[in-house]
Amino acid sequence: MANVKRESAPELAAFGDRSAPIVTRSEGLTAGTALEALGALEPGGHVFVLSKGAVSAGHVIAWALDQTGPADALISTWTVSPDEIKGLRRLVDRGRIRSLRMLMDFSFANRHAAYCAELRATFGPAVVALTVCHAKLAVLTNDAWALVVRSSANLNRNSRTEYHEVSDDRGLATFIVDALGAWFPPAADQWTVPVAEHKARFAAWGDRAPVAGRGDSSPQTSRSGLQPVAAADAKFFDDGPYGVDIRRAGLTYQR
Repeated sequence: MANVKRESAPELAAFGDRSAPIVTRSEGLTAGTALEALGALEPGGHVFVLSKGAVSAGHVIAWALDQTGPADALISTWTVSPDEIKGLRRLVDRGRIRSLRMLMDFSFANRHAAYCAELRATFGPAVVALTVCHAKLAVLTNDAWALVVRSSANLNRNSRTEYHEVSDDRGLATFIVDALGAWFPPAADQWTVPVAEHKARFAAWGDRAPVAGRGDSSPQTSRSGLQPVAAADAKFFDDGPYGVDIRRAGLTYQR
């Protein structure tokens, strides 16, 4: 059999769309860091990068915070991995994220119950709101910047073709925060209501009448050691020598 020539990566993997002439780069597919792939963002700038898994959405968020400095964060995603939960926790602890709100798909609590337990224990239940959600967005705002991160990727690293797009756009950031902010503070019973209720609340989203079931708690971030928040999470926080304890054991994703 004749040797087949190895397919080469496209020359263009990223471009910057700014007031200055368009800048092209080819590091996005195999970059070692998000900075290598995205470069530095100018005020009012826009950058788009393709990745085959070298750059995750979490990496892009951390890179964006390098551009903005300490900022308020609103993140929307379908799923999140333990590594990204820990990464977000570090960003909060170091003051790079001043306040955090996360909008997640309601199915996450059943699809990855252990991950969900870790997420709730890490940030507190009021930081996370559940709805019917497949959007992958992050909005990072302070007085100087209003960055919108749009991505095909969830908050877990995958060796797949993904895209990441970042814009400094105050109008767009305000629109997204106002729209998704309707889910905060989260419904007090959101962790226990049936699927039909989640879908009913989603169907009512955008109506003039308020969505039923809202609690009065405000987003808070727990800085203490991880403890179960919901009764169903207790099985992942077993202090015994043979129990499952996510505080001391790694979590493995299995289909």
